[in-house]
Amino acid sequence: MAEQNFHEELSRVIAQLTAAVTNTSLYSPTHPQVAQYIDKAHGLLQNLLGIKPEITILLIGDDLVADNRPLAAGSGFVANFVRIMRKKSFERLTFLSVLQKPELEQFIRDLAAAETVSVRTSPGIKLGKVELRIKKLNEQQGGGAPGGNGEAGSSSAASTEILEELLALTNAELDELKTVYLSAKKHRQIDVRGIDDMVKGFVKGFRQEINPLSLLATLKTTNEYTFTHVTNVCILTMSQAENLGFTGDHLHAVGVAALLHDIGKIFVPDEILSKQGILTPEERKVIETHPVKGGRYLMGVNGIPKLAVLAALEHHQKFDGTGYPSIKGGWTPNVTSQMITVADVFDAMRSRRSYQEPIPQEKIEAVLVKGSGSTFNPMLVERFLKMVKRG
Repeated sequence: MAEQNFHEELSRVIAQLTAAVTNTSLYSPTHPQVAQYIDKAHGLLQNLLGIKPEITILLIGDDLVADNRPLAAGSGFVANFVRIMRKKSFERLTFLSVLQKPELEQFIRDLAAAETVSVRTSPGIKLGKVELRIKKLNEQQGGGAPGGNGEAGSSSAASTEILEELLALTNAELDELKTVYLSAKKHRQIDVRGIDDMVKGFVKGFRQEINPLSLLATLKTTNEYTFTHVTNVCILTMSQAENLGFTGDHLHAVGVAALLHDIGKIFVPDEILSKQGILTPEERKVIETHPVKGGRYLMGVNGIPKLAVLAALEHHQKFDGTGYPSIKGGWTPNVTSQMITVADVFDAMRSRRSYQEPIPQEKIEAVLVKGSGSTFNPMLVERFLKMVKRG
């Protein structure tokens, strides 16, 4: 079953469950209309569980998310089911292949009952919170956020004007990013228009076959490392997305997500971020809180795509499910988060930092290849390496 059809069918399940709960509240659990909705929901679920033996729906912000994609919110049933989940204080709903119809009937009765009545789990229905649990990294990483060293690629003569415009934008953008990130640090609302303008400027050049390395911002002072790195990760991530066929609003959302992926570091003490040398285990734990802090902050920002929340939360999660934060329930990072991970590591290794000289590109490529299938999505690594080598 295609991914789109899967989400459409799952949306139909939510619609039937919402209708069953509503009718149970209005009439009774034994009303014929309730039985019809439950029968329909059970049948749809059985079909889906025949394809995927475990289906998890998460409540993130105001969205219901399955397989890293929000369910269509065009109808009121999604918003109604979100309210039901909040009323009953659970954020994760998992259906298992052993699900029986009596379990679904009891589930509906519990959802329709008074707020003081808890919802029971069963062999085929599991409930819980979206628990974020910080784990120690298996490998040693350096502290702080990196910057760029301005390595240049090549571009065609026809692209020179666009290249110059984008190079100017990457330099001017640092001041704009500082304003955005410092606003977040003071818990103020981000000016979404400034972020949108930055992303629109980058979009102009990606179809010109310019090597994205030629666009990367150069680190001018050690105080700019966070903003330079974020700019470079945005360029490299949007280049990957365009290379994969992302266009229009989707490409724009990827750019916004990449620019804001490290927003959580604003909430980490400066003395840890700017520390020279290896972090202590305690300092590393503090650093590892920044994805959760960033995601939570962005959830409260108006006009920011939900993809940005996911990217902030997931960009240190690995392709094989390890990394941090650890999210229960077999969570797989969104493909945009996976692209950001590749760009993040690439730019970090090519950058000059207080404790590390820039690493030659061939060695960086070897690290990416070695991590394919574990840290990185193999398909993304393959396409990324072709992209940064193009003339």
